[in-house]
Amino acid sequence: MAESFPAELTRVRRLSESTMDFRFRRTDGMPVVFNPGEFFRFSFEDSTGNFERPYSLCNFTNASEDEMDLVISTVDGGRASEYLFHCDLGIETTVTGPHGRMVLPKQLPQRLFMFATSVGIAPFLPMLGELKAASAIVNLFFGVRDRSEFLYADHLLSLSREWSNFSFMVCYSREVSNLNVYERLGYVTNFVDLYEPNPETDYFFLCGNPQMVDDCYGQLKSLNFRAKQVKREKYVFAKKTKAVGKSALTDEQKKLIAEKLKKYSR
Repeated sequence: MAESFPAELTRVRRLSESTMDFRFRRTDGMPVVFNPGEFFRFSFEDSTGNFERPYSLCNFTNASEDEMDLVISTVDGGRASEYLFHCDLGIETTVTGPHGRMVLPKQLPQRLFMFATSVGIAPFLPMLGELKAASAIVNLFFGVRDRSEFLYADHLLSLSREWSNFSFMVCYSREVSNLNVYERLGYVTNFVDLYEPNPETDYFFLCGNPQMVDDCYGQLKSLNFRAKQVKREKYVFAKKTKAVGKSALTDEQKKLIAEKLKKYSR
C-alpha cells in the first residue's frame, strides 16, 4: 500500500560521466517496504518551486531497510538531474509509494529475460537477489553506449560467476574494441530471439528507452508472446522549459504519462 514519508540524501556516487547514484534514508524511523521492481515518487524543491519525479529503487547490496538507492542519468535541460547532480548531502524530500506492476510473477517461468538500456537497469537489480536465491534461469541484456556506461559491472560479473543459471550480455551502440565474451556491438533489440524464446514457458521484462521497449515488444508479439508475458516500463526524461508555471511536456511524454496513470491508478 502506498504511503508518504520524509527522507534525506545521505550518499552520492558518480558511476560514469553522465550517471550518478543517490542514497536516501527514511527519517521517520520506519522501514521502506517494497517489492523489487516497484517505484516511488520523490518530491523536490528548487529555485522555481516544487516538482516530482518517479524513480525505481535499485537497492541490491548493502542498503539497510530504511534506505533507498536511485540511479539517475543527466538529461540536457532536465530539471531533476540538474538539481540532484548539484545538490548537497542532507537535502530533504517527501517520498510516496510504492507504485507499479513491474514485479516478479508469483510463479517463476522456465526462463526469464530482462532487457534494459542505461538506468533502466535499476528495477532489475533488486530482482536479481531474489532470483538468485531461487536458482532461477535469467538472461539479462543491457544496452549502453560504451564501456564507461556499463553500470554496476563488478556486481553483474560477480553474479555471473556465482550463479550458474544467470547470464548477461552488454550491448554497445558505439564502437568498442577487444570485446569480452559477455560483450557485443549493436543494440539489445538485435538479440531478442538469440535464445529462441518460447511463449509457452518464458517471460520478459523490458525497461528503459521507449523506442527499445516498443521495438522489443513488437518482435515478441511476432513470436506469439502476449501482453501478460511481457512487463514493460518506459523511462520518460522530462526537460526543463521556459514555460511559466508547470513544466511543459511533449505530446509523446504526455502520452506515456497518461498510460502510466491509467495503469497504476487501478
